Amino acid sequence: MSPPALLAPLHEHRARLLPVGLALTLTYAYFVGEPAWNQNSRLALTRAMVEQHTTIIDDYHVTTGDKSYRDGHFYCDKAPGASWVAAVPYAAFHALRRLTGGELPEVHVRPLDPEAPTPEPEDRGPGDVLVYNLAHRVALYLCGLFTGVLPTVAAAAAVFLLVLRQAMGRVGPALLVTMAFALATPAFPYATVFYGHPLCGALLLWAFALVVLTPAGEGRRGGALLTGTLLGAAVATEYPAAVPTVLIVILAALRHGPRHAAWVIAGGVPWALALAAYHTAAFGHPLRTGYDFVYREEFAEGMRVRYGIGWPQADALWALLWGSYRGLLYLSPVLLLAGWGLVAALRDPGGLPRASIVVAILVVAYYLLLNAGYYMWDGGAAFGPRHLVPMLGLLVLGALPGHRAAPTLFMVLAAVGALHMLLGAAATPEASQFGNPVWEYAWPRARGAEAAVPGRATNLGLLLGLPGLLSLLPLAAPWLWASTAIRSDR
Repeated sequence: MSPPALLAPLHEHRARLLPVGLALTLTYAYFVGEPAWNQNSRLALTRAMVEQHTTIIDDYHVTTGDKSYRDGHFYCDKAPGASWVAAVPYAAFHALRRLTGGELPEVHVRPLDPEAPTPEPEDRGPGDVLVYNLAHRVALYLCGLFTGVLPTVAAAAAVFLLVLRQAMGRVGPALLVTMAFALATPAFPYATVFYGHPLCGALLLWAFALVVLTPAGEGRRGGALLTGTLLGAAVATEYPAAVPTVLIVILAALRHGPRHAAWVIAGGVPWALALAAYHTAAFGHPLRTGYDFVYREEFAEGMRVRYGIGWPQADALWALLWGSYRGLLYLSPVLLLAGWGLVAALRDPGGLPRASIVVAILVVAYYLLLNAGYYMWDGGAAFGPRHLVPMLGLLVLGALPGHRAAPTLFMVLAAVGALHMLLGAAATPEASQFGNPVWEYAWPRARGAEAAVPGRATNLGLLLGLPGLLSLLPLAAPWLWASTAIRSDR
């Protein structure tokens, strides 16, 4: 079966899916995150490639602490995939600004003492604040559209196709699970910012879907090459995706044979070569990454041994799942039913092959254990466990059995999670490294005037002059329209 044939259900059910897809896109794009280290680091690499045709970020490094330093130059310390993707829209933005004489992204210092001379960003002192111009924020927003918003909508489409097969063609349950993934898990707030996690998750999920939804033994060379391309791009975007990539290649071999798996591997080779070339240019060796040259001493010390990865810690695992500080199930309680349902699906996988459920469980377990063994398991400034975002699409394959077992509880937990995620997106997912991220961070920012301060997180409602929580009201419009369209289709 060819990839276009796999997409046929999306066309068949377009009367419902197009309104939902548009509503999701508008919802994610409604929020404008604030400049922060993670995003600024990726933008710095994008700018260096587009504006100077180099991997060196010396002219932009002051905007971030997430950077590497080698042989007298600064570099982005992240995997480059998201920055590569963002280079396309940023190149168009840069060309337009140059053509019209507009400002390019810039930063200046607002000193703590308003009467003191304004220092250069490199010479700022304690209490001095970096202020980003409008062009910088527009650039971040534009890059986030292509690395967060659109990939997460695409991931939701993959979830729909997988759950539709799992539900034996029943559209209602498939759409319900898709909405739970898109609105009631951390996929929502991280779709609104320029990170690598949502892009990586979408790439892994679509590669998985291509392998699983193609009838066993009917995999074609073109589909295999596409699967490999997606997997290679996922690893280039987030290095930990290498292990899920291996698991999906094994699944491809089991379903479609070793030759098909070989073509999958061939599809990933160009990405491996591109990644090796980037590492060589920036860090002097194809297998060295930015994490080998981390600039800030506190980060370098933590990553000195095995990149900061050790044996999983029970207390970190508990906090990642249940804690009110970074707990996935605290923030997105519907995933509790999804986790139970994923194990239950081993006995009754529905229309999905049992091997695919096994791979989904292994990927979820891998991300949990890897995160629990990471020296900075909390993800720093984060709304929930951000390193787990790439596995969310596979975890929700257990949501259908969970809904069948407890439909009312499923809806209640999904509603709680959706509220949490809405607040997280409104406040921006760079939550404080202390306290409850919902009620001590997101809620005060979303309901007060703080979110409207220039340079902080905002949304289109605030930009239109609506205060506090009232700024979220326009989001109801696309969903009212989508619900009307779904009812009309029925």
